[in-house]
Amino acid sequence: WLDVNGKTEKNHNYKEAIVLEQELEKFVSWAIRNPNSGGKWTVACLTFYKGQERKLRENLRKFCHQPKKMSRFSKDNVEIFLYTVDKFQGHEADIVFLSMVQTRRIGFMDSPNRINVAITRAKYQLVIIGNHSNFAEQKSSEELRQLANQTLVEKKKD
Repeated sequence: WLDVNGKTEKNHNYKEAIVLEQELEKFVSWAIRNPNSGGKWTVACLTFYKGQERKLRENLRKFCHQPKKMSRFSKDNVEIFLYTVDKFQGHEADIVFLSMVQTRRIGFMDSPNRINVAITRAKYQLVIIGNHSNFAEQKSSEELRQLANQTLVEKKKD
């Protein structure tokens, strides 16, 4: 869990989007030096909110130099997918970056089915990006509280 002290505005979180891009950049650099024997590495950038999906799309278009792409990007030997959690149901990727967005409430993330989809899409590693304490102290969602409290946390500097 990458603990980001961002701010939710109109269903997007600017700081989380920046951290996700930074982590994706690190992974792409790693992937260049460590080719996937099965072909390209796959990365899914997922979020629960369309507002965050739009913000991530802006960043991915610049990062990948693909200004017209909507949900499928590529950078070096990495294929990058951008979707909401609901749209990615039934799919998987080697690495999943999950942007939680919310900082004070949980919104519609209180659905155990939606949480299950979000956390089971990664073949090798799930990286959750969000305000850890918001979810670790959550009273209305047992699943989110357990997820936060059973996850290794790395504090990202502001």
